[in-house]
Amino acid sequence: MVSIPSGTAVGPEDGAAVPALGMIHKVDGMRLGGNLLVIEGVIPPGTLIHPHTHTREDECSLILDGELRYLVGDAVCTVGPGSYVPKPRGVRHAFWNATPEPARVMEMHTPATFDNYYDELGALLQSHADSPDDLMSAFDQLAARYGLTIHWDDVPMLVERYGAPAPIR
Repeated sequence: MVSIPSGTAVGPEDGAAVPALGMIHKVDGMRLGGNLLVIEGVIPPGTLIHPHTHTREDECSLILDGELRYLVGDAVCTVGPGSYVPKPRGVRHAFWNATPEPARVMEMHTPATFDNYYDELGALLQSHADSPDDLMSAFDQLAARYGLTIHWDDVPMLVERYGAPAPIR
């Protein structure tokens, strides 16, 4: 076996946590000169990641464990471990866990313009835990700074047509 110098490889337990989101940074934007961001996360049962569109980066999900449903453009698919879901910039997408088991997913962004987004979102969720009425507006402001459009009006369609979990507001 070849010995890999410290700091070269990222092990299963390595990475900076984003506790409020259940995510871990695996490859930060600085590592590859701003070209790639890799983050892993657990999507609990009954969780919907709201429909949104990226304007600055392409994204691809790799499902590691469990099962998730994805909306990409107008297509909906159910995927399990080993499945990749490409989500090009400019295309609306969402995903949710409609099962009773947690799912684990790896999110890859290129370029790494989202490097700090997850940390800021986690902090935002923690700071608004006692004031959910202001959360949607604060979330929209954060999204706008990162070139992200949230499609709040599409949520009822996902719930009614595809059985996505209704978000808690």
